Amino acid sequence: MAFTRPCALAWSSRMPERVFNAEKFHTERRRKGLKQPAAAAFLGVSPNQVSRYERGLLQPPPEKLPAAAALVSLPLNDLAPRHGLPDLRDLRCDAGMQQRDTPKIIGTKSAVSVGAAEKGLRRLHPDFVAPLAKAYGVSVEELEAAQERSFGNPVPDVRREASRPAGPRGAPRTLAEKITYLLDQTYTAGSRPTDAELSRKGNAKVGGILLSEDLVRELRTGETETGDPDVLGALAAALDAPPVFFTSENPEEAARIVAGIRTVALGVMAARGAGEKPLNEEWLDFIARSIEDIIGDQGGPSEGP
Repeated sequence: MAFTRPCALAWSSRMPERVFNAEKFHTERRRKGLKQPAAAAFLGVSPNQVSRYERGLLQPPPEKLPAAAALVSLPLNDLAPRHGLPDLRDLRCDAGMQQRDTPKIIGTKSAVSVGAAEKGLRRLHPDFVAPLAKAYGVSVEELEAAQERSFGNPVPDVRREASRPAGPRGAPRTLAEKITYLLDQTYTAGSRPTDAELSRKGNAKVGGILLSEDLVRELRTGETETGDPDVLGALAAALDAPPVFFTSENPEEAARIVAGIRTVALGVMAARGAGEKPLNEEWLDFIARSIEDIIGDQGGPSEGP
């Protein structure tokens, strides 16, 4: 029941399509016990639109595909694979952003410069490249290559992950990469905790002095490595992640855990709306199921409505 439509079309040449797997989304939503109205609130669309997504009658907006994947705890490339290389608009869509979100990233009053580059009309100002690459979660080289594709120029794959073993794009492998990945994926820029805050939070949660500001910084930057389960447990507690996030050697598992954490965090915000409403039983049940997924509950899937 997969329904296809381009995530992005280069203005100079047709780019590869993302293929949204409607059946997989429907199956995973039901498995998590989440009803269509709650899914709609999460995605910021109407329940009727969710119904049309699942029946293959409507393609989710490309910038909502990452949220849809997070909702059902799947990697984006699993729920909506794209067989080919991205252009600038693809990178923005894959980061879950609309053009109107970009001015605050590059320090402009409008998204005209981003829109022009995506259409292959005028290249980005050099000062905009690094901030956009960071916001999109790619390297500067990846963003520059995507820009060339927006102008119809064939550019080979320059992704940093191209030579690594198979796994989700950007999936972390080292302890430092995992810490940075978790911080980048589960916190907004303004809410990201400092190393000192992480050390205090981790120590408070485990009831002991296992972390310090310097140790957290050294672990985060890769200056120091550790396999101490107590230290890793305190670090996981500080970041509201299960300890297996740091002990698993499977990069796909790390990406799945982060997707689950994001699902819970975004789900709470969506359910509360402005932050004043209490969570209803449906959302509490959804969050409980998501947490079970995160910590590796091995029970059979539940039949949702």
